[in-house]
Amino acid sequence: MTVIPSSSSRAPNTATVEDYRTNKLFRHMSRQEVEALGAQIEHLRYGKGEMIVQRRDEDGGIYLLVDGILLANLYARSGREVGYRRILPGGYFGEISAIDGLPRSVNIVALEDVRLVRLPQRLVLRLFEESPRFMRALLEDMASLTRALTDRLFELTAVSVACRVDIELLRMATAAGGDGETAVIHPCPTHAELAVLVGSQREPVTRELNRLASLNIVRQSGRTLKILDMAALADEVERIGGEL
Repeated sequence: MTVIPSSSSRAPNTATVEDYRTNKLFRHMSRQEVEALGAQIEHLRYGKGEMIVQRRDEDGGIYLLVDGILLANLYARSGREVGYRRILPGGYFGEISAIDGLPRSVNIVALEDVRLVRLPQRLVLRLFEESPRFMRALLEDMASLTRALTDRLFELTAVSVACRVDIELLRMATAAGGDGETAVIHPCPTHAELAVLVGSQREPVTRELNRLASLNIVRQSGRTLKILDMAALADEVERIGGEL
């Protein structure tokens, strides 16, 4: 994807408390504890394609995503893009550098216009020392992220591209919610973006999505992808050799 140099606008604190209070990083904290952070945080906006942080940046703040979608990625010297994960509203990033004090390990790029809240490093360090509830959420999420990256490593080394596409669609569908039988992914990633996430090229991803459509398992209209049969999609993963 094309990355635009950052030209973020640091807007005044006009966002409401609700914008960031519901972020999962604060799930164990009381409303009063979170509201007390309001005067110390920054509100930021970035346009589609802009880079929020770059690998090796020295910045220990934690960013909370309010609106939009982000991608954590890296680029090889050949120019090949490797995607690690998409970050959706309610998610956050920057905790690794905040913990170990080392430079950023990945790029974070806006896949669409985004709005974020930044907890400056000094505030994060204070929360580390004074808020066990903050630390509890952070440790739980880091354990979950470690498990997720372990799963992805297995998939990249032992699972076919078609199966990786199906697994990624199941992940997105689960995150989107639904009735357990169907789900709507919106905005769904482009075929090129999905290829980055599964470590492949656009053409095999397109072939697999077309195959699933021919089986009436998925249906795409513009940036909306509907999973018509979650059970059938899970069966495809099992059939072509993945793990759930």
